[in-house]
Amino acid sequence: MLDFQVRALRSGSSGNLYYIAYRSTGLVLDCGVNGKQFARALAEGGVAEDQISQLKGILVTHEHSDHIQGLGVIMRRYHLPVYMTAGTYQAAAAKMGKVDEALIHIIESDQAFAIGDLWVQAFPVSHDAAQPVGYSLTSEQTKVSFCTDTGIVGAEILKALKGSDLAFIEANYEPGLLDSGPYPYPLKQRIKSERGHLSNLAGAELCGRLLQAGTEQFVLAHLSQENNYPALARLVVEDSLSELGAEVGKDYSLAVANRYQASAAISL
Repeated sequence: MLDFQVRALRSGSSGNLYYIAYRSTGLVLDCGVNGKQFARALAEGGVAEDQISQLKGILVTHEHSDHIQGLGVIMRRYHLPVYMTAGTYQAAAAKMGKVDEALIHIIESDQAFAIGDLWVQAFPVSHDAAQPVGYSLTSEQTKVSFCTDTGIVGAEILKALKGSDLAFIEANYEPGLLDSGPYPYPLKQRIKSERGHLSNLAGAELCGRLLQAGTEQFVLAHLSQENNYPALARLVVEDSLSELGAEVGKDYSLAVANRYQASAAISL
């Protein structure tokens, strides 16, 4: 039975929100939209507003506003448990406002934990945040991973991602567009740094390594609105994987997460 479903509801620097459902377990990853947009996005994903409080929790990658913008409001409105590292909580607390601290669950990146029917494993990423992480979620037979907001991909990230059936991989910017774009020089350098974001080619190289390790489904995520285009990101990845002898639609599937609307659900 194909009952593991994943859906990017919003993706990009304007806000990130993902929905994961397996059996009776519904989870949200990140909450980079306001309360009204949160309910609207989940409705697009098939979760009515009166069902939101039944979700098992929210996984938080890090404290930047495009990942936690509505977190405090949503905690107060729906009383959902939230999972984040200690560093992220310390950095996010002021932005969240007053919340029920009993809903906060501090996690360690080296310890897997259960939420409902899923095992969750956080893993460290390289980003200019307090204690940022990516996530892998595993059922009895299926593994889905999320790796965005990292400037480099080291051995620890590769180890965490290997074995994924579906991987959401960052393809944030195209270097030529970033260099010629309107961002100030320090911001450009930050984005290109080891604590910034993955370029299209870096994302493609990661997809290639995972493809060779057995992953067959990819979604490109967290694209920059100013420094990238969905079609360009897809082209770079397809060209890179073709050099490995892989053909899209035959050897792997590839999608690009939408910025302002729900992407198609993926069932595994």
